[in-house]
Amino acid sequence: MSAGLFEKTEMLNMLKHLGDEFAGAKITQNKKKEIEALALAKKEIQLEKQAQENFIQDLISGRIGNDSDLFLTRGQIVGYDILIPRVALVIDIYQFEKTAKQSLQAFKGSKKGEIHLQRLKNDVLKVIQGIFVDTPQEIVSYTGGDKFVVLKTINFKDSNEILRKKLFRMGERIKDTISQKMKFKVTIGIGEYHEGIQGLNKSFKEATQALDVGTKLEGAGDIYHIGNLGVGKLLAEIREESQQEFMGKTIYSAKNSKEKKINETLLETLKAFFDNNLSILKTAQAIYVHRNTLLYRLRRVKEITGLDPKKFDDAVQLRLALKMRIYQGSNKFK
Repeated sequence: MSAGLFEKTEMLNMLKHLGDEFAGAKITQNKKKEIEALALAKKEIQLEKQAQENFIQDLISGRIGNDSDLFLTRGQIVGYDILIPRVALVIDIYQFEKTAKQSLQAFKGSKKGEIHLQRLKNDVLKVIQGIFVDTPQEIVSYTGGDKFVVLKTINFKDSNEILRKKLFRMGERIKDTISQKMKFKVTIGIGEYHEGIQGLNKSFKEATQALDVGTKLEGAGDIYHIGNLGVGKLLAEIREESQQEFMGKTIYSAKNSKEKKINETLLETLKAFFDNNLSILKTAQAIYVHRNTLLYRLRRVKEITGLDPKKFDDAVQLRLALKMRIYQGSNKFK
């Protein structure tokens, strides 16, 4: 929220208290004018909020139009200088949408349900905006579903390493604040900085991708940067059908064995083997089995799939297939 809009909201609250005092009282001509002023101020603030939200949605969606100067002017009108460099942080609040729908159902479709939903959304926005009360150029908005976005201003003088550390610290602060004040589980995705007005659209897409891939591979409740995804970024670019086909030819194939399935124990052993950098000793210790038991399981993987996890090229294929399996969250071949 811009500083000007914040001040007007405070003014509206004062006017509201004034309006409450009039309730039940005999309406004089002056009081009637004051109530009309209250309604007019309320409508003006609602329109400003809507204009601000529309601008932010256009900004992160890349709907800039052909006249960039006009878009810059739109930003200034709603209180934002969009020439300031920013990076997108996309915030996922676990089951926020589900909680909101349950609230609507509890009110049985009445107007009060919609008001409660709006209040819940505004409460989250206020918590996030409260973090940036001294930095009004930080842009905060609800993007739909379970997600909110922060377009965080950055310092050009910072190196990539320092910038990333600052963004992670800010992510932790946002995550902890929402978790403590509203008891929601929070996951955050962070994009890179890109130049130009269209750069925020790229950063927003990257932050969304980091959030999606990180959550699928590592789970909810953490912070993921697009630059730290590794092979996960590759998975996001590969079609689901292609991933299923690749898994069918690797971990779910039966090239050299009559056994048609690879069982969960072998898959977990294989994952542990890769997580421990192909070390027989460390893997055996990690999964609490004898060295010979581990070697037997790795041999069974080779017999079933035709791929030897102790050979680099085969290990790469198996590792990628395991990542795909986690990413897809699918047991279609089992």
